[in-house]
Amino acid sequence: MNPKPSATAGTKSEPQHPVMLPPLPAESLVRAAMDDIALVVGGAAALHHLSDDLVWTLMKRLDRIRVRLLRDLRGLAPRQECEPAAAQPPRVHAAVDEFLFRNRAGMGE
Repeated sequence: MNPKPSATAGTKSEPQHPVMLPPLPAESLVRAAMDDIALVVGGAAALHHLSDDLVWTLMKRLDRIRVRLLRDLRGLAPRQECEPAAAQPPRVHAAVDEFLFRNRAGMGE
């Protein structure tokens, strides 16, 4: 009797070291990350039936972050007219607290 074929049988072995690609420009990375974040928010909004006002508020804040980050990367002065006082939410979800901690500590990179 023939044994079941293995999914790895006959395939070439993986290289010991991953192939290093040249780094992407920072602006491309920022834009790709912003797309990913917007899609996460949009998916959560659709799945959990979030109010349109909440989604618009989140996207406006994300856009301010995007503009500020891209201007900083280019070495441009901050745009004061687009930068209202930073609003701090009265409380933050525990998952957000954990993300902020990990982000600020550089964990998991």
